[in-house]
Amino acid sequence: MIKKKHYILPFLMVLFGCKEARFDINDFVGKWKSNDGASIAFKSDSSCSINDMDYFIVSSFPTNKNKRLNTTGRWKLVDNVESGITYGINKGIKISYQLPDREGKGGIEFYISGQGLNENKAPWDLFIWKGDPDEMVKYKFVKQ
Repeated sequence: MIKKKHYILPFLMVLFGCKEARFDINDFVGKWKSNDGASIAFKSDSSCSINDMDYFIVSSFPTNKNKRLNTTGRWKLVDNVESGITYGINKGIKISYQLPDREGKGGIEFYISGQGLNENKAPWDLFIWKGDPDEMVKYKFVKQ
């Protein structure tokens, strides 16, 4: 008698196998837009500009409610980002930006997700969680 359970595991490993996402800095250079009209322009020299981003999502101080973030900064790919349920992509994009209307810097860490069953194939999306990550609402940017 053939034991069927020995065939199930290899089949599942092939079907759902963890394939590491492959991308580099050039995959992110360019203009990215969100559904609410916000945009981020990433340049190859690691500079960036942020336009009309919902500032309250980035920095949830009550004074930032209904404000839009328009600023410049620097960006880089970073390792060991806790992306939670996005199938193990542990790289992200970190932006350090100039605080609007005052001295200092702020920071945003974007998670990367992609297409396919395991969300590990191009084209890529950049997102931050809008509110509680358990609610799974993303503030997402797509490359134009």
